[in-house]
Amino acid sequence: MTDTGARPIDVDTFLDGLKFNRFHLIVLILCTALAAIDGYELYVVGWVLPVLAKDFGVPTTAITSALVAQQVGMLAGAFVIPPLADRIGRPRVLLFCYLGMMLSALAILTTKSLLPFTVCRFAAGFCGTAMIPILVTLASETAPKRLRATVGTITVSGTMIGAMLGSLMQGFVLAPFGWRGAFWIAVALPAIMLPLIYFFLPESLRSLVARNPHDPAISALTRRMRPSVSGDTDVVFTVAPKPDRPPLAILLSDIFGRGQLLRTFLMWGIAISSFVFITAGVWKTTIFKDVIGLSLQQVALINGINTAAGFIGMLTIGFFIDRLGFKRVMTGTFLLAGLGAIMVGLLAPGAGMYVAVAFMGMCQHGGQASIPALAAALYPTRSRATGVGWTYGAARVVSIWAPLFGTFVLSEGFGAVGIFAMLGVPLLCGGLFTFWLMSLKGAPQVITVGHGRG
Repeated sequence: MTDTGARPIDVDTFLDGLKFNRFHLIVLILCTALAAIDGYELYVVGWVLPVLAKDFGVPTTAITSALVAQQVGMLAGAFVIPPLADRIGRPRVLLFCYLGMMLSALAILTTKSLLPFTVCRFAAGFCGTAMIPILVTLASETAPKRLRATVGTITVSGTMIGAMLGSLMQGFVLAPFGWRGAFWIAVALPAIMLPLIYFFLPESLRSLVARNPHDPAISALTRRMRPSVSGDTDVVFTVAPKPDRPPLAILLSDIFGRGQLLRTFLMWGIAISSFVFITAGVWKTTIFKDVIGLSLQQVALINGINTAAGFIGMLTIGFFIDRLGFKRVMTGTFLLAGLGAIMVGLLAPGAGMYVAVAFMGMCQHGGQASIPALAAALYPTRSRATGVGWTYGAARVVSIWAPLFGTFVLSEGFGAVGIFAMLGVPLLCGGLFTFWLMSLKGAPQVITVGHGRG
């Protein structure tokens, strides 16, 4: 694409005409690495919990207060931070949030009792919870539309890299350095990334144009996005006129307005279904051990299979969405994940159970990774980070109660078939909600590669 003079062009036309190049790759790598750090930061307490409790001289159950405080912080941050990203820019908010997580981890290194530790974990949860929605929003807005789901789901897969990093920390850091060694890593990781965010992570061109089409940063950004083109003059982007209403009214209309309310509630239903499975599924280790009767080594193998299969699912689902569309891929993925959960209970404790776990993990994690990609496609640029963030926030509100699932099924004496059948219900609901949403008029579509729209 070459220009002989300044000419008006739609921003989506410009972005969709670009080939995936070094610029897109840098953004994708940075966003995925930042997602990995976010995954490590938010789950580090669970990995060091026994050692931490012993050092503080409290029962392990007492650390629950810190976990609850972190969840409350995550819930508050999910609703407060994304609107700021829409107003002042994605990289700027990411910079301050990763700085906040770093400082909270640094403060934890000086704590010697549970109360200040709990306060710090609230701050970490508040800063960290909106990172995945903002990172997916930034990565998907930067990419051509035909690759938007792919880069979004690859970005989310970074959280699994964070989980793998936590496993390595447990094996090589926790014993010689204690729980503080884990939090030194939590300080170092964002500290390394802060200058990379500042110097190399660009604002979304869509977001820049939506906020101010005359921003001088637009010209520099477009030149970075087309490095192979020389002699370019500045591109002038056409924008739709902004509604003559207060910013809050515009935002609420974009998410809850006429024709959008049902789509938003269905989007929330998909996210709630997936998060309910995840939070109820924290009991899976106990269920495999105490109900099914597996040894700790077998449980570890189950968890390893689930993690590896989930990582594959997260990496690949965007590729299929960009070729077959959200409706077919997401609906099928959630329904197959629910079927896989049921098969785990039916086949336990035989060898087929391990195959079912791999199948369930790949589909469930893949479906989870596709949620922010779908939400990013559902909302306009000016409110996209808010829409994705509030989707996560709604899911967290409801999923707070999901851990009670384990107490219920264990106290009532349910067997493996009944337990995993119930775990399959939210996944099946996620598939049905996806089908309903994608059957509505105006549902988000993707440009399927080589097949037009789908």
